[in-house]
Amino acid sequence: MLIEPLTANSLPSILERSDLIRKLHEGTTGRLTLITAPAGYGKTTLIRRWLAAAPNAATALLSLDERDENQARFFGRLGNTLRAEAPAFDPTAFTPFDSGSNEAPADIADALRQGMLAIEHPVILVIDDFQHLANNPLIIETFNHLLSDPPGCLHLLIASRSEPPLRLSPLRLQQQLIELTSEDLRFNAEEIRLLCQTLDKTPVSANTLDHLLRLTEGWVTGLRLALLAARRNGEEALESFAGHQPDVMAYFGDMVLRGLPDSLYSLCLQSSLFDRMTGPLCDQVLRHSGSALMLEKLARQQLFLMPMEHDPGWYRFHPLLRGFLQTRLERESPELVPVLHRRAAAWFMDTGDFHQALQHAEASKDPQLLGDILETAFKAWSRAGHFSRILFWDERLLGSALLMRTGIVLPLQWSLILSGRFHQAGAILDNFRQSRPEDISADHHRVLVRFLELYLELFQNDTQFIHREDYEDLVRQSRHYDVYPMSLCMAAYHHLQNARPEQALDYAGKSQEALKQAGYHSMADYAGLIVALCHRSLGRPGQATRDVEQAYRAMPANVANRVLRGTAMVVALYDQNRLTEACALCNELLPKLNKTSAIEVTATVYLTYARCLFATGYTDKAAHFLGKLKHILELGHNHRFLSHLLAERLRQAWLSGHKERAEQLAQQAGLPSKLQAGEWDQTRRYTEQRERLGLATSYWLRASGRPAIAARILRVLSQELANTGLVSRALVIDTNRLLVEGPAPEDSRKIVNRLMHDHGLHNMTRNLFDEAPGFNTLLSAATDQGLELPDTYRALYGDLLSPSPASTNPSPMAQLTSREQTIYRLLLEGCNNRQISEQTGNTVSTIKWHLKNIYAKLGVANRTEAVLLASQSDRSRHDV
Repeated sequence: MLIEPLTANSLPSILERSDLIRKLHEGTTGRLTLITAPAGYGKTTLIRRWLAAAPNAATALLSLDERDENQARFFGRLGNTLRAEAPAFDPTAFTPFDSGSNEAPADIADALRQGMLAIEHPVILVIDDFQHLANNPLIIETFNHLLSDPPGCLHLLIASRSEPPLRLSPLRLQQQLIELTSEDLRFNAEEIRLLCQTLDKTPVSANTLDHLLRLTEGWVTGLRLALLAARRNGEEALESFAGHQPDVMAYFGDMVLRGLPDSLYSLCLQSSLFDRMTGPLCDQVLRHSGSALMLEKLARQQLFLMPMEHDPGWYRFHPLLRGFLQTRLERESPELVPVLHRRAAAWFMDTGDFHQALQHAEASKDPQLLGDILETAFKAWSRAGHFSRILFWDERLLGSALLMRTGIVLPLQWSLILSGRFHQAGAILDNFRQSRPEDISADHHRVLVRFLELYLELFQNDTQFIHREDYEDLVRQSRHYDVYPMSLCMAAYHHLQNARPEQALDYAGKSQEALKQAGYHSMADYAGLIVALCHRSLGRPGQATRDVEQAYRAMPANVANRVLRGTAMVVALYDQNRLTEACALCNELLPKLNKTSAIEVTATVYLTYARCLFATGYTDKAAHFLGKLKHILELGHNHRFLSHLLAERLRQAWLSGHKERAEQLAQQAGLPSKLQAGEWDQTRRYTEQRERLGLATSYWLRASGRPAIAARILRVLSQELANTGLVSRALVIDTNRLLVEGPAPEDSRKIVNRLMHDHGLHNMTRNLFDEAPGFNTLLSAATDQGLELPDTYRALYGDLLSPSPASTNPSPMAQLTSREQTIYRLLLEGCNNRQISEQTGNTVSTIKWHLKNIYAKLGVANRTEAVLLASQSDRSRHDV
């Protein structure tokens, strides 16, 4: 007779474990519910039955495996799970950087609390197989801190095969802990009787039930194995069935293998090498035929082969049985094991599953095979930007001869450098420099060493990198090798940072094309980001925006290079004053940034997000994110971006009226000492770091009431920028200089006209309004003096202009431009946005921007209030 698999849905109502489910419900009033029992006691089944009973809360279920001992992977999965199940969870407060190796557990727990502050409903976080985290003290201590002061919305449920090393005593004393153990999960006599009836459809004697209960002690898997024996050999088999868990498993294995046809016997034994299996895999690797039908038959007949829940056609063994089968295979056919692993590695390679292919290649003990697959996997991952997957192998390769293969060492070096592991990268580079691999020529080796030296310097010491002048040599020497596109990219970056945007644009364009042809799409997008920065620096923001938006819109969802293209898009949205969209995209990108993200990307997203937050009134949150960025940048020697950060922190402190904070930041950065030492007394060679430090100093001086000294520094910076071609930066400095010098109000139009003549109206983006505080007032005064701004410009930046002082009892129309008056009249006539668009010839989006500006000028929030204001104004004039 066939034995149907025991599933939660097949159990009668009494086996729903209603008492246990009720206890789980009651436990949600405390901080922690803990379920501890060995494998096979039904922990996961109980949890899923409880969740199916729909507790009155959002439920986030996280099932772990051995890879989750890696804290970066675990905390990343934790954040993604919470975000998926509780939309109000703030992923920007709990980013991959919060779980880095240099973070304290208390800080990680606090970041998690911050992420859950906005959640207004109960959340049940279920972590199954928690035992995989027991050997990571940082994760354990993080949960200790979290449980000592959890968010009000959170209840934690942990299921583990052993009691986790958490501080449970305080929770027990405070009655904040509900515990279920193997004693609670054991089946009682009545449940065993019903289980037997469910499977056998016939009554079982009381003596047999007593024996079965005594024998298995209510262990669910033991019961299932024992009942399987009874099904095949009759009820009397239960009386001779003996032993605790190891013996039960041994007996089960013997019962499964004995009596099976040779084909099924072979399939079971050999497929135990797989984490999971499917028909085509078994057919090719085990040299079987019809494996899919055999697996399906086994799944129906036995209780040890289970279908994968979300992968039709895939199955897995119970872990205990799988271990038994592997041991049996090692004893019976040890010479076959490496052969099967090699075949499995080839099959998974053909299907593109590099993780499984590498697992089997490593188990085969064949270094040549492992090296070949590593090269293929590393190449694919580096092309797609999946550097974290490469880093999974860094410790496994320590001291390995495989590090002498260029196809392995190059991607590994890129990944280590990107993640800030400079010491490891330096050690591998030293070894690679001293020992030339056999697969390359001496000239090729020399070029690769030089490339890796400069690539390491780029991230480890950006100041030294920027002042180098030997990149042309590397570009020329690498022309015939695979690092040529990357050499072009580095040269482009070098030229851009040395105020040579035209040369940078040329190199970046060539690099982007070469990287695309070589299939390195992630790095091609990085080159594309440099192209956009060049256009922006050269005073072509429109071109930069068009390129960025075109690339972003054409990009498939869920690709690795989405972060790079998304970063460029964030800047484009911010420049166009589309702050809501920029913030939304930052919220998407921040959880995806980690230590393998280019520092240009990380700094850009954090700085832009902080600016958007500050501009929309979230000043404390903006300061919080700038503090986070400081911690990230200080892990390396990112002096250039630290100068960007300092300028932004001082700008926000000044504009917030925090003079003491501004003074503190200036002292910490050594700005007074630099000023006293004559840093800004005369012009020097332009560098981005120097310019940002000068701008930061001017903010500090303006905050402390010394505008004359600030103006002198800005004049020096203006002279340094004069011949660089960096139009957008020159505009920022010149505008700040003019504002500090205190122009007469009647000269506003003349000054703005001069700025427009020298730098172009198209360069006056949101960035200028923010980096040159006071520009909005200057531009508003200029428009009051008759300066005409294009409708498209007003649509983008009209809300940043300061409204003119209202006269006594003014008509609402008097505050509006002629175009705005036309739109307002149509609104008062009852036209909707599309009708207004058709009558004025503007797009609907432009009409929306005009209406936003109209509402701001009128001091109303919406269309209804605008109509009421007009009515009140009419009545007021009538009364007069």
